[in-house]
Amino acid sequence: MIKSSENPLLDPVHLSRIDDLFLLAKVVVEGNFFGLHRSRRQGQGNEFFQYRSYEAGEDLKNVDWKVYGKLGELVSKSYQESANANLFIVLDGSASMSYQGEGSPCSKFRYSQMLAACMAYLAQRQGDRIGLFGGSEDSMQWMFPSGGKESFKSLLACIGGMSPSGLDVGDPAWDKFKSKLPMHATVVVISDFLENEAKLRDRLSFARSPRYECICLQVLDPLEEKLPDAEAVRFVELEGQGEVSVSPDRIRGDYQLSMSNHLEKLSGIFAGTGSEFSTLRTHDDLGHGIRKFLGMRGMNK
Repeated sequence: MIKSSENPLLDPVHLSRIDDLFLLAKVVVEGNFFGLHRSRRQGQGNEFFQYRSYEAGEDLKNVDWKVYGKLGELVSKSYQESANANLFIVLDGSASMSYQGEGSPCSKFRYSQMLAACMAYLAQRQGDRIGLFGGSEDSMQWMFPSGGKESFKSLLACIGGMSPSGLDVGDPAWDKFKSKLPMHATVVVISDFLENEAKLRDRLSFARSPRYECICLQVLDPLEEKLPDAEAVRFVELEGQGEVSVSPDRIRGDYQLSMSNHLEKLSGIFAGTGSEFSTLRTHDDLGHGIRKFLGMRGMNK
């Protein structure tokens, strides 16, 4: 049996039984990340923040001329505004994400759904706009980032209605996605990244721009890394027609070396595009995944 989380509120064994993604995300976020609050940044907004000394060359529209008339001192007004950002969740819904090893609490896709819902809930609490892209060639999903409770509910309903099938979303869809990205956004890609690694450099090329922040979270089943303990196992290609029966003990060493090389190659690809990368397992508690997300997004409090 694969060891799961020690925290019942974050344990995927229990959370995967909750069908309502809003309730699930609320349980995780409100119960474990209640210290988070709406982030603020200094800028041009509607809420006055403070006075500060005028700096030469600064736009004169920031000067408080009433203060100048009374005191003969040039001061500028600073404002505080919500750091409303765009969060784009890219969720892999291809057939390989349906895998659930023996003893695992849930499939890779169910874990990814729960993780995406929690991230969306966090972003909604921050006042961010949230969008969705992904699925598969059989059923592609697209929601441009928007704010508000109704949009958030629609996004969770869309995530909850997805089921893994078919091949990964193709290059034309990725090209459209990149062309429609807002001027600034954080893009979180949730996938097993076991296919199409040769196409990742092009698909994630947008991450080289300082306008975008890209976080890639790989979700794996523990047995995909070490193989099961059994005399014989039949491997079925979930995104194709191939299958083969083999003794895991005979190939374990070569398999693990191949997987290690694959992960090392992925790390190089992500580094080359300026993307952050981390691997999660389906027995990791949801808090671990959320903390990874917050840490890489620079939002830890």
